[in-house]
Amino acid sequence: MSTSSNDYSSCPRYQRCSAAVCPLWRPILEQKMVKGERVCGVLLEYQKSHSRVFLTTHYGTKMMQVMAQATDQINSCGGYLLRSALTRAASTGTRLTFMGCS
Repeated sequence: MSTSSNDYSSCPRYQRCSAAVCPLWRPILEQKMVKGERVCGVLLEYQKSHSRVFLTTHYGTKMMQVMAQATDQINSCGGYLLRSALTRAASTGTRLTFMGCS
């Protein structure tokens, strides 16, 4: 699956998102991150293994496949800033509300 074929405006967070780095916008490795820029909140939440079921339920399998592919690409070939953002996200608590989710 190529991330360039995805429509970023189909993301439920699209209307209020200010992330400069988004795997739905264009292929993640074509995007350059500048220090201090925001990274896709869904991608960062995807790094927390306990959030994945919630994300899949609320955002769908296709979007989670894009997040998985972007994560793999960043970890294998991504720049330092992007890899650091994912590592930091994995080690912090979630911003999601799990009301009604087990």
